[in-house]
Parts: sequence; structure tokens; C-alpha cells
Amino acid sequence: MNTVSYFHRQMQQVKEELLKMAGLVEEAIHDATTALARRDLELARAVVRGDRRIDLMQNNIEERCITLLATQQPVAVDLRFLAAVIKICAYLERMGDQAVNLAQRAMAIEELSPTEVPGTLLHMADIAREMTRDCLDAFVQESVRLATHVLRRDDDLDSLNRSFLEEMIGWMTAERRLIRRGVEFILASRHLERLGDEATNIAEEVVYLVEGRIIRHQNPAEAGAGPR
Repeated sequence: MNTVSYFHRQMQQVKEELLKMAGLVEEAIHDATTALARRDLELARAVVRGDRRIDLMQNNIEERCITLLATQQPVAVDLRFLAAVIKICAYLERMGDQAVNLAQRAMAIEELSPTEVPGTLLHMADIAREMTRDCLDAFVQESVRLATHVLRRDDDLDSLNRSFLEEMIGWMTAERRLIRRGVEFILASRHLERLGDEATNIAEEVVYLVEGRIIRHQNPAEAGAGPR
């Protein structure tokens, strides 16, 4: 058996499985935000049901990575790849959890009297979806440029989350009967903000994978690099 070719075939299979998991997570986030915007109970329930599959894929990918680390003793870029995959896999699973949380917020809001979802929250959902797509594209393309773009977008999402909290506090103060609804919207904004955090974590792992640099706890300007 050609050990090198066997190892790299296994590495390719790991990458393919991770991309399948990423596709499921991206779909769950899209469906959860759509369910929130449209008050779609059936779509929200489908997101909740689908989370188990994402959890099982995480277990399978991590087990395969650990087996390759233990049996093949990879070095240099291959070692970085497996280390990054294990972390990205965990971040994706948490993004799936946040999609479930959003779906549950959509279900809770549907139980209340009809109301429009605030525009700021919908804008946050758009940014969270874009960051999810871009961080995954950055991984596929091994693009530091795209990863750095995700890091910068996280500041926008954080700023919107803070302003939305202030908006909801004012809303609930003026109309006490809206407190329950306002709390649900605040929780939804928090889930969206956390999605941005996880997308940022994946983007940081892409920089580590491509350049071997650990950029956690740096601001986007410090983490940036030339286009790739």
C-alpha cells in the first residue's frame, strides 16, 4: 500500500465530509432565519429535527481526524489541516445549535400576537448568513483575503446587536405589554451575534491553515494580510 497516497485520500475524504456538514449548517441557518422572518412554524420545526444529523457528522469527522493523527503522524501543513478541521467542525456544530435556537425563537414568537420582525433583526440575519457563506468559501478556497473580510464583518454585527438591544429596551419601556415579544427578539439577536462569532472563529482557522499564524484576540487590522 502506498502510505502517502492512502493518507491523502483519507484527508480528502475528511474535507469532503466537513463540506457536507458545512452545507447542512448553512442550510439550517438559512431556514431558521427564514422561519423567523416569515413566522413559518413548519420550517422552524424542520431545523430542530435536522440538528441530530449535524451532531452525528461532527462525531464522525472528529474520530477520523484523531485516527489520522494517531496512525499517520502528519507534519507541517497536513498537521495544521487536521487541527483546523477539528476546530472548524466544533464551530459548525455550535452554529447548528444557534440555528436551532433561532428556530425556537421563531416558534415562540409565532405563539404571540402577530407582529412584524424588526428591520434591524432582519439585517442582522442577512449579515450572519453572509458571514457563514464567506467563512466556508474562505476554507474551500484557502483565502486569507476572504477570511479577513469575515473578521471585519463581525464588528458590524456586534454594533447592530448593541443598537438593537437599546431599541428593544426603549420599545418595552414604552409598551409593557410587548415585554415578552421584545425578550424573544433580543434572544434572537443574541443567537445571530453568536453565529457571527462562530463564523469569525472559522475565518481565524483559515488564516492558521494557510499561513500558520494564530490571530485570535487580534483586531481585523492586525490580522489582515495580502490577498490570497
